[in-house]
This record gives sequence, C-alpha cells and structure tokens, in this order.
Amino acid sequence: MNRIERPSTAADQPTVLIVDDTPGNIDLLRSVLAGSYRIKAATSGRRALEIITQDPPDLVLLDVVMPDMDGYSVCRRIKSDMATAKIPVIFVTSKDEARDEELGFSIGGADYVTKPFEPSVVRARVATHLALYDQTRLLQDLVDERTVQLRHEMEQREQAIARIRYLHEYDSLTGLANRNLLMQRINLALESHAGQVAVVIIDVDRFSSINDALGTQLGDLLLQKIASGLKEAAAGHALIGRIGGDSFAALLTLDSRVVDRLHLITEQLDRLLEAVAQPYSLENERVEVRVSAGVAVHPKDGETAELLLKSADAAMHAAKESTLTPYLFYNADMNSASRELLTLEGELRDAIRDQHIVPWFQPKFDMKSRQLVGAEALARWIRPDGRHISPGTFFPLAEKTGLYKALNHRLVHAVCLQARTWRNQGHRPLKLAVNVSAADFQYPGFVADMLGIVQDTGVDPRTIEIEITEHAVIADPETAAEKIRALAAHGFTTALDDFGVGYSSLSYIRQLPIHTLKIDQSFMGGVGEDERANAVAATILTLSNRLGLISVGEGVEHEHQLRFLTDNGCDLVQGFLFSGAMTAEDFATKLLSQPPSTPTD
Repeated sequence: MNRIERPSTAADQPTVLIVDDTPGNIDLLRSVLAGSYRIKAATSGRRALEIITQDPPDLVLLDVVMPDMDGYSVCRRIKSDMATAKIPVIFVTSKDEARDEELGFSIGGADYVTKPFEPSVVRARVATHLALYDQTRLLQDLVDERTVQLRHEMEQREQAIARIRYLHEYDSLTGLANRNLLMQRINLALESHAGQVAVVIIDVDRFSSINDALGTQLGDLLLQKIASGLKEAAAGHALIGRIGGDSFAALLTLDSRVVDRLHLITEQLDRLLEAVAQPYSLENERVEVRVSAGVAVHPKDGETAELLLKSADAAMHAAKESTLTPYLFYNADMNSASRELLTLEGELRDAIRDQHIVPWFQPKFDMKSRQLVGAEALARWIRPDGRHISPGTFFPLAEKTGLYKALNHRLVHAVCLQARTWRNQGHRPLKLAVNVSAADFQYPGFVADMLGIVQDTGVDPRTIEIEITEHAVIADPETAAEKIRALAAHGFTTALDDFGVGYSSLSYIRQLPIHTLKIDQSFMGGVGEDERANAVAATILTLSNRLGLISVGEGVEHEHQLRFLTDNGCDLVQGFLFSGAMTAEDFATKLLSQPPSTPTD
C-alpha cells in the first residue's frame, strides 16, 4: 500500500486543503487555521481533485453542498485512489444537513463541522485528525518495515532451505554430484537400466603434497579445474561426482544393444583420464597431475551401489601401486589388499601418535681422523608385537595418506630431544642429520616448523643437518634455495642426499647453498673394482671439493670402497663397514661413552 508523504515547508507545517464554493467561507476557515497550517483552497470539487492529485494535503475540509460536484462525490474520488485514500476528510455542513452525517461516514469521511463555525471546535477537530493521521502513517511505516523484514527473513529461510537441499546432493566446491546423489543415481540405474552399469573412481595422485606445497586455495582451484574437465569429457555419457577430498566418481550406463561393453567402458575411461591427467596453470604455478582409477562393473563386482563403489575403490588403490597402467578393473583379490592397506594406515596413525616410529642412528666418521663426528637419524617402526615395518612401506603410505608432515615433525622432534638428552648427559656434541621428505620440504611453513622444534627442545640448530633429496628441489630450485638460505641463517646446515640419482643434478647444484653432498650408495657397489663406477664417484668427489662442500660416502661395506674414498678426498663416511643404525641407547653405550678411537678398532 502506498503511503502519502506530507511535503515539508520551512516551518514543517501540515497542509490543509479548504474546499468550498463560497469564498467567504474559505476566508473564514483560513483565518481560524492561520499560523498553524499551510493553507490551500479550491472553490470547486474538480479543482480540489486536481490539487490533491498534484500535491496531496495532510487534511481536507470539504463543503458538502457545491455545484457541479458535491462533497460526497469528491470524497468518494479521494477514497477510491490508493495514493490519497488515507487523507482525512472533514465535511463542512449546515445544521439542517446533519442528517446526512451517516452517509458521509459511510463513504470514508473522518468527521463533521457545522456552520456557523466555532473556531475552537474547528481547530480541535483539525488538530485531532492530523494527529490521528500522523499516528496512522507511523503505524503503517512500522507495518511496512516489519513486512519487508518478514519478507526478507522468509527469503533467507527459503534460500537456506534451498542451500541445504543443494548441499545434500551437490558438492559445494565443484558443483558436481556428491556421494548422496551419486548413490541415489547408481541405485536408480541398477533398478531401471536394462543394460550394464559401471562405476569408476578417479583419485588424484599425491594431492596432499600438492595441497601442502601450494596451499589450500590453489589446491581447491586445481580440484575445480579437474572437476570441470571431467564434466566436459563426460557430457552425455556419464554422471560425474566428487566423493572425497581428491576423489571423483563416474557412473557409466551402457545400452543393452552394445556388444563389446568392455571396449566402450575403456573408451569412456580413457576420455575421462585424458581430460584430467594434464598440466594445469594455477596463477603462477604449473602443476602436473597424475591420477589413478578403478572400475567396477555390475553385477559381477557388486549388486548394490555401496558394493560397486567399494570394489572400484579397491581397484583404484591397486592401480596406485601399479606402474604399468593408470587404471585397473576390479578383481576379488583386491579387496584383501585394500583391507590390509586400510588397516596399515590406521596403525600408522596410531604409531605416529604413540611415538612408536623412532629414530635410530647410523654413525658418521671423519676420513682423516677416523673419529666419530655425527650420525644420520633413520626412522624405524617397531610394532608392539615386535614386528618391524619397513620404511619403504610406511613412508610412501604416509605420503599417500597425508601423514608425512606429522611423521616428519615427530621424527625431527624426537632427534632434537635425543640431542638434548645426550648433551645433558655430558656427551660431546655431534652433528645429527635428519631426513625430510620432498613433500614436507616443499610445504610453505617448513622453515618455521624447524625453528619451532629447535626452540621447543632447546637444541642448537648448528648441531642439526637437514637432508633433502634431489626430488625436493628439482620442481622449484629457486624456492628451494630460498629455504636453504633461511635455514642457514638460523644455523642449520643442509645436505643433498642421493646425489647423482637425478638426471639434472649438475644444472642446479651450483645454485643451491647447501653444505653437504652425499654420494648415493647405489654408486658404491662397484667403487674400487669397476673403472666406470670409480670414474663417476671420483667426478662427484671432485665436484664436491671444488664447490667447497663436505662430501659423504654412504653405504660403505668393504675395505676397497673405503680406500677409494680416502684416496679421492672424501670427507665423511658411513655404512655397515663401521656400523649399521642402532637405537639411541646402543649408540650412547657403544660410541658416545667410549674414548675416541678409529672405527675399525
């Protein structure tokens, strides 16, 4: 409903329109109301309606008996227009016309004043009805305001309900179907489809490493791009859904008339994987994405949506372990392997939390003095039942499940605590090397984490060496160099482990401000006996010496290897010729508590 806004004057006076065909009556009423109101006048009903339409007054004093159009007709016109219907109308009438008051009230009149006028009565009734009009407008404003508020609240509620319904069936990040909707559609396809139904699960390899290296914002952007590629590739052929952090699923329905259904599934799967496994540009970052996929076909791999998804998931995990193909079709043996992997993942989480993965220490010796100068900390997982789990098993699992950061953090913290314990026991300080994974080193907060650990344990950073592999730096040598400089500024040294295994080592080795270069043990097998192996190892040692780096030969098991390293200027050595890795207690008893001696004594 439209409201009548009273025009303001300098004095902010209400406007009263006097309508009477006798000018003397107008003058009389004007004199009665002068000073308190802004007065307008009309001598005919038609002129009054023109004024009311152009500039609505706050109140109308309306003579009943007028030629051409009487007051009742004018009132009816005023009340029939939504824009003016709320304006109070006071009829002006002679005493002998009082019998018509009932008619005036029935058509919307607010009151009557009779001729001859009593000035005080006229002023009182005008003031009363203007006050009522103001109150009416105020109440109307409140009603309108509350109506708008309620409408807004209802719209918000409807939007919230729609959002809840949407999120029940769709993924908020990618807009794809979520697990709920996918399960519904699979079950519907199983009930109604006369052909064959297949379910595919596609998982992004090492996504947790990408997410930690680039941040969750770019990680989410990558998932959105992958989702868009899958949706485009599947248009008209499959329903695509997101069923986990970096896991997607596709529902394929095949026509019963198709003879070679396996071939058609493979074609559609190739199209999906081709759309995903490609380089992505994320702001200033270029990311190579690889995926693994598993396929389950109804009815042989599962009778229900839940069983099909479970079988496809098992096939996907098997594909991750395979180096031959990015996808596999389900077979029954995969379920047991998937269960074992899931069990091991749970045990790994518990082992990290309960500190069952601990550092053992392999000593390092100076080649000239043959004295103990340091040790490399190597992770060992010993289950409560005494069974040892190989690092080759639990480190890759930690990377796949996103547990590597927690694992590395625990290990570095444990090494620093051990260094503090040995210092408090009065043992001489040693340089302790800790291995960190490529994913952990690439994490933006890595340097801050290392500083936090040494500050928490009270260990001198100069006694800690961070060992990284070529894989940790090859993706972004400039950022790696910045991190190494930041570590060095706080006292840490950095060693490049497994040097020579990567194909591009020489192109960036001079750019990295590392302190130590470790010769990978894969080169040590033929050293001292094979000329080619000798040439490669000698070249690495010469390079290390020329660059002013500390060289470490690891994996030394024989005397002829030791003689070769000595003759070619290797600085430090470690390996089974001297000692394997041992517990902290054995290390302290056998090495730290003994007087300095040569390792072969």
